[in-house]
Amino acid sequence: MESNRYALAGWFAIANAVLFPLAFFTGIIQGIIGAAALGYKGPTVGPSDLLFILFTILGVYVIYMFRNLLNERYDYHGIDTLITVSIWWMIIFQVASIALKIAMIVAWPIPEIAVAAVGLTFMTASMITGGIIDILIAVKLFQVKDSLNGLLRAYTYIIMVSGALQASVILSPLALLLLPVSFVIIGLIFLKDKEEVEFV
Repeated sequence: MESNRYALAGWFAIANAVLFPLAFFTGIIQGIIGAAALGYKGPTVGPSDLLFILFTILGVYVIYMFRNLLNERYDYHGIDTLITVSIWWMIIFQVASIALKIAMIVAWPIPEIAVAAVGLTFMTASMITGGIIDILIAVKLFQVKDSLNGLLRAYTYIIMVSGALQASVILSPLALLLLPVSFVIIGLIFLKDKEEVEFV
């Protein structure tokens, strides 16, 4: 069955729904331990970064396979370029995030206000660009929303809301809550049997 071709991507997507909060809370613990045990309050590199790297690798595979699914199962190519941009955004964000941490660790000690300014600037730029990409993907999918099945329609609404929250910057933390949900939905899309639905 064709659905078997996407089963691995489906399980990877569901794994990512667990990996993201796990990596996030591991990062918090990592920072607390560093501050308590070493009296160090700067950025850290450790287990949480490894989890985020794994999250990014799986995420790239998942979204790449999502593009293939739309191409092959639904004969839809309307977001091919946007998904390619999204893949590169994920890779660049992860590499830049770790590089920035390492640079600050090497330069430590540096003023806390400098750390806050650099971190805020990086996260603001990342959230705005990532949010815009998600919004554009959702807008393209909304153009054919009447031809989407239930899960694809739900995924479209989720990434639209998530993208808007990210782009707002102030509300971007709320987008973090939707990320695992979006991965669960896309995982279920992969794991469902083939549906004879075509975009019009």
